[in-house]
Amino acid sequence: MRNKNYPYYKTEHVSNLKEMVDYVAAEYGDKPAFTFERNKATVSVSCRQFKSDIQALGTAFTNIGMSDSKIAVIGENSYEWILTYFATVNGGNVIVPLDKELPSSDIRNLIEESGAEMLVYSCEYSDVAEYLQEKSGAIAHYVDMQDLFELIKVGKGQIEDGKNTFVEHVVDNYKVAALLYTSGTTGNAKGVMLSHYGLARNAVAAAQHLELIGSNMVVLPLHHAFGFMSMCVTLLKGSEAYINASLKKILSDFKEFKPHNISLVPLFIETFYNKIWEGAKKEGKENLLKKLQSISNTLMRMGIDVRRVLFKSVLRAFGGNIKMLVSGGAPLDPKYVEGLRSFGIMVLNGYGITECSPIVSVNRDEYFRDGSVGPVLPCCEVKILKPDENGNGEICVKGDTVMLGYYNNESATKEAFDGDWFKTGDIGRLDSDGFLYISGREKNLIILSNGKNVYPEELELALLNQIPYIKEAVVYAEDNIVVAEVFLDTENEHDCASRINNDIILFNKTQAAYKNIGRTVIRETNFPKTTTKKIKRNYNQEGK
Repeated sequence: MRNKNYPYYKTEHVSNLKEMVDYVAAEYGDKPAFTFERNKATVSVSCRQFKSDIQALGTAFTNIGMSDSKIAVIGENSYEWILTYFATVNGGNVIVPLDKELPSSDIRNLIEESGAEMLVYSCEYSDVAEYLQEKSGAIAHYVDMQDLFELIKVGKGQIEDGKNTFVEHVVDNYKVAALLYTSGTTGNAKGVMLSHYGLARNAVAAAQHLELIGSNMVVLPLHHAFGFMSMCVTLLKGSEAYINASLKKILSDFKEFKPHNISLVPLFIETFYNKIWEGAKKEGKENLLKKLQSISNTLMRMGIDVRRVLFKSVLRAFGGNIKMLVSGGAPLDPKYVEGLRSFGIMVLNGYGITECSPIVSVNRDEYFRDGSVGPVLPCCEVKILKPDENGNGEICVKGDTVMLGYYNNESATKEAFDGDWFKTGDIGRLDSDGFLYISGREKNLIILSNGKNVYPEELELALLNQIPYIKEAVVYAEDNIVVAEVFLDTENEHDCASRINNDIILFNKTQAAYKNIGRTVIRETNFPKTTTKKIKRNYNQEGK
């Protein structure tokens, strides 16, 4: 493991998503693009078949009047969902991916805000379609995903009859291809407009950054930018993608499909890691696992790697082939990165934001810094606005992958930019090697009366790392006092409530005086979370 800089991986440069599909079909042909379960049977679709299905479905869309229109899609991860996306954007239409976890009323708001004229939905969300038909007149065409293959048959016939409008369509690289909403209510929802070129450029840059050897599993929701982009990188690399339709099936899918690489949010990585140790503890093998870890780390320093032999039973929980987890969407404690790496699983933490298509930086497979979100991708530049004495300031991004603006929201668009630089609202710093480090969100920053800045996210990670029975933590200020609100693991640590105050005192001794926790609040339940599994930080303070 060299952990030093090296040239980018050779990757085909495509300028739009239609070029991407054409390249994948030509380069990889009959190689499987997607594998998934349908009606309790395993189905594989080749790269060439994927292109054919897109052309047929896109032709059918065109011939029912979908031209320069917006098409919304809602449903669990599926081949049909992916087909809908590409058949929409590669014909000059705009895709509007909807968060399936939103209430029907919020979905209606987004449909009406976006101006979508068609809704493609899975049968799991037929009730949403019925609600929209009753409550909103915005949608002209409702298409159940179960009917897509009938449309594909129709589209193939139309192509045979010479109707080649979709097939021959020339993509405008800099036109809006996707409209992604960053939240779920009309009061503060912002529609992020992403171009074909921005999405394609982000996929190419991420593929240049990382080597994907073996198969991949699509786990993250495809309606989120990171989930979709992870799938695009997999396509561009020619790696087979297994589609996980439900998180309830994730463990069984690991065992059935045995993936080599997975993109996940930190919550899942933390959960998997903690379950490994909980299982070892229950079986009375915790000390043995620690000993094997120590032996493995010693051997690794000598250049001897026996991790896949020593930790075969650990790796089996992921299917046995797992080599790499790519994490994004929230901070990840380095202890999980280091811990899983000692078992033979490389965890590469990255950073992105929807407005940047979305990936801005990610650690490379052989060039990484624990605690960092990696070097910046070659598709964009990063600068730190108004850095403090430690180099921390607002992260600003410029480049091909930055959004075209917020849909129908000129004032919000203007506020988000400093010239050509998009202001992310995240606080971070760059080191001398160009690695990016995230300190927190600007809106969460605590400025004490003595002028000191406290980044809540840094303290939260430190609390989780140093006090193991804290499962969740949110740090905020109240009356100029730093407060830690925590949810404890009382199931495995029955006396933790009585220990917490003393452990916080010990914790404070490891921190600068101005960062000391002045008050601790113990929660009885988990913190409410967003659909991306991030804690709703201001939930209690807003009294919701």
